Amino acid sequence: MIQEIHSFDEYKDFIGELANDPFCSDPHFTYSRDNLFRSLKDKDEYAYAVLKNGITEGLFVWLVLPEDRYIEMIIGFTRKEEAFTEMLSFMEKDHCGYRMDFVFNPQNTAILEPLKLKGAVFEPEQQKMILTGQVPNVSTSQIELFSDEWEKQYCDLHSTDTYWTARRILEAPDKFRVLLAIKDGQVQGYIDVQCCYDINEIYALFVRPEAARQGYELALLVKAIELNLPNQMMVVVDVDSEKEIELFSAAGFSKMKGHNSISASYKVRTLVN
Repeated sequence: MIQEIHSFDEYKDFIGELANDPFCSDPHFTYSRDNLFRSLKDKDEYAYAVLKNGITEGLFVWLVLPEDRYIEMIIGFTRKEEAFTEMLSFMEKDHCGYRMDFVFNPQNTAILEPLKLKGAVFEPEQQKMILTGQVPNVSTSQIELFSDEWEKQYCDLHSTDTYWTARRILEAPDKFRVLLAIKDGQVQGYIDVQCCYDINEIYALFVRPEAARQGYELALLVKAIELNLPNQMMVVVDVDSEKEIELFSAAGFSKMKGHNSISASYKVRTLVN
């Protein structure tokens, strides 16, 4: 049975138990407990419990954006494949054609296996890194805050295979800061980073292949860190990407053990009459 949640009080023991289980912990909850508790105040987020004989077997928070035909799992707490499968069926029922995105603990097979059966596309496992060390003293003279004159070049460079496209980033200036590396009137690269939290996440860092290894990546990072102060900053990188890990380590970031995550997505099938 699926039950919408309007208070987490009766679920505190369940939340605490799974949050402290290395196989069932949720990376978004580990990152910030507010991802769970503030969901009841957000008009676009919905919390549900999956119950069996009155016993809680799953607790989930979803972001639902009908105008974008988009759903994202913000929190996923469960040990039971059946509970997650039931939750997916519930979400799919009235959302045909929607894209569904997931970020979850790679050790949680109760979420992993049902997504495999759905034919979800999985990204490589990721490692969380957080700013802990000294920021290097490098020149940032070629780094600028985004302005309208660079809009076309920025959008042309930006990945479209993501929910947070260039257009969505630019339409949310209260949430994101965009920095650009400029040389001879050309955008060489960009960084998209949150700007509204105590710990802000780097969403994207990109430099043109022909401009790689010229110091733009590190300069973008250093300028982003400078503008983010006194707040903290974090990033997730592919666990097997030595170049990414080396770059962020050079900027003062360190790996956080026990914070790995994996992303997946699939499109809800349209029902055929």
